Amino acid sequence: MRQSKSWGDRLRSAVVVNWPTKLTALVLSGVLWAAVAAEEPTRQLVPVTLVVQPPPGRAFAGPMPVVQAVYVGSTRELIKLYSSPPTIRKVLPDTLSGSEFQLTLSTQDLLTPGRINVRAEDVQPRTIRLTLDAIVRRTVEVESRVVIVPDSGYALLQGIAVEPGSVTVSGPDSAVRAIASVSTVSLELRDVNGPVRRLVPLDTASLGPVRVAPSEVAVSAEVVFMSERVLMGVPVTIRSDRAAQLVADPPAVLVTVRGSSQRLARLTRDSILVIASPETTDVPARVRLEVVPPEGLTGVATPDTAVVTRRTSG
Repeated sequence: MRQSKSWGDRLRSAVVVNWPTKLTALVLSGVLWAAVAAEEPTRQLVPVTLVVQPPPGRAFAGPMPVVQAVYVGSTRELIKLYSSPPTIRKVLPDTLSGSEFQLTLSTQDLLTPGRINVRAEDVQPRTIRLTLDAIVRRTVEVESRVVIVPDSGYALLQGIAVEPGSVTVSGPDSAVRAIASVSTVSLELRDVNGPVRRLVPLDTASLGPVRVAPSEVAVSAEVVFMSERVLMGVPVTIRSDRAAQLVADPPAVLVTVRGSSQRLARLTRDSILVIASPETTDVPARVRLEVVPPEGLTGVATPDTAVVTRRTSG
């Protein structure tokens, strides 16, 4: 009678008999399980590349914060994100003047490679705080590069006024300190025959990251039609520490005054000074006469010289 096999013999027989076929089946089942598992949807926290462009001329004072995103997809697809990570790109506004900026992130900001079949579910953190280098401010004067050419018979009175005469520049410290003044853009106005007032932009093309406020100024000028008026018998005043001892010959002159007709209409002899200033103590001496009209007017004396002599007694 055949003796029955022991439990150990039966186990050994189950393992050893046809072992190549059994090993192949085991490997195939493992591969099949791995393939099925790789297609099962799962969630994975993936690193995100954050690219932020600061305002022109400015830089970040520290490193970019770490940003991650939660993606849903198969393991096979999620693994691809580690070799081609998602990206968030942001541009900070040019008008930013502070040293801190709070940036809000969302899944809509994520740029995921199109060949990877996954879905973004969340961004962590949703809000980050960025620190930029400091901004300094200072006030500088405005220089006018506006040229006004009056029409024939007209003249520019009292020059060109700029309002405001100074502006605020702001930006990185090194750039702001290098600016002594800000100019208007070049502008030439020809054949002008009346008052001028115009907004003119400031020339900021060469200022780089520096901002200017306000960005334009008002330029104004008074252009009037010029008339002439002749005043007779305007006395000659001697300007000298010995004036009481000196006299001028002639003692009075004719003065031709040129300016706007409105101002000339109100002009009197008392409004005009004709001055003789001897440069030496030797007399008699011929001295050129200086005409001092009210501001905005011009005047010429006829004759334009006088002889200064010592006053005689009696």
